[in-house]
Amino acid sequence: MLGAMTLLVLFYLTEYLGIPPAVAGTLIFLSRLWDIGACLLVGQWSDHTQGRWSQRWGRRAPYLMMGAPLAGISFAALFAIPHGLTGMSLNAYVLAALLLFSTGYTLFVVPYLAVPAEITGVPEQRTTMMSYRVVAMTVASMVIAGLGPVLIERFGGGRPGYMGMGFSFATIITAAMAFCAVVVARAPVVTRSKPSQDSFLAQLKIVWRNGPFKIYMGTKFCQLMSTAMVGVSMLYLARYVIGEGEEFLIRFVIYQTAGTMLSLPAWSWIGKRYGKRNSYMGAGLFYALVVLSWVIAALGEPSFVTNTRIFLIGVGLSGILVMGFSILPDTMEHNTKTSGVAQEGTLAGIYSMVEKGTAAFGPLTAGFALEAAGFISAAGGDMPTEQPQSAIVAILLLSSVLPALFNVAGALLLTKFDLEETS
Repeated sequence: MLGAMTLLVLFYLTEYLGIPPAVAGTLIFLSRLWDIGACLLVGQWSDHTQGRWSQRWGRRAPYLMMGAPLAGISFAALFAIPHGLTGMSLNAYVLAALLLFSTGYTLFVVPYLAVPAEITGVPEQRTTMMSYRVVAMTVASMVIAGLGPVLIERFGGGRPGYMGMGFSFATIITAAMAFCAVVVARAPVVTRSKPSQDSFLAQLKIVWRNGPFKIYMGTKFCQLMSTAMVGVSMLYLARYVIGEGEEFLIRFVIYQTAGTMLSLPAWSWIGKRYGKRNSYMGAGLFYALVVLSWVIAALGEPSFVTNTRIFLIGVGLSGILVMGFSILPDTMEHNTKTSGVAQEGTLAGIYSMVEKGTAAFGPLTAGFALEAAGFISAAGGDMPTEQPQSAIVAILLLSSVLPALFNVAGALLLTKFDLEETS
């Protein structure tokens, strides 16, 4: 779901439905506002869940089970937009589908993020666990970016192709989420403290006193903004700078996956040798340097240079994901030790708020930037529209310069992170 939102949705809305980029970005942003508000509620609900369901399935699994079918249905609906809809009716349908999409994702992902802090209290085990998670996320990205264009072509291309792709992936999403819910329900809980009985605002004050978590969230905001901008601009970069279509995603995912997978053992070693914080900083700076080099692609370059860059992007992304995900449950454990209450769901909700917020601001920023630069939306998507030079510059800024700056800012924030030394 996250891969589709970052890679496909904005491009699909502008290039195949003819929605102006600013309007498309605003629709995604509005759906994320609802999502952001729901994150804290779902997180606190899962912290305090009791009764027959929680005794049988645990605190987190019931929410995963509710989110799974809603996520699959909304994903299919998002790419199955009737042809007769235009104007306000089209915008209303898209917004409704996006709201359902966001609700299903939130019901699943917020309790899911709280699970690692409960099933092990050993930081090194969390790093290993998150390495497996990165592998799973990489496979998911490979499926959405590699198989997506194949399915679109197989189902006839254009809007029918996207609809066929949507139904196919909706089936995978529902099955995978349901399976995950069953596994989580059977997982042993070894670190559980008493949930906070304080008011909503009082619980937020406890979180605010968690310095390492605040710094971590500032870093994640920068990195997620970078990722969101790269994701929403990648197909525009492929079409209007490199001169390829959706099939570029296949090439992109092959080399990025190779870089991610092959570098996982190295990042695991680096994390143990130099510590999570230093490794996290290094991964962010490395990613910034590599992604900045996309500006060279506008001058023309051999395929092997592009492929090497994509491979190195995968290497940097691997370090960011492994170190970032393994630090999150560490900050949750720190919060429990210093406050004496369990707030894993609340912290997961805040993390998800930042994730959803950047996923909203990414398309919104990209949409308005492209609109301001004079980008011309297409209504069919079969042939690239001739774009002004200002639009090409905007695409390069979104895919290269701004993501690099965000990652540098995140690395600078980590200089204040001292959890490894104090835990």
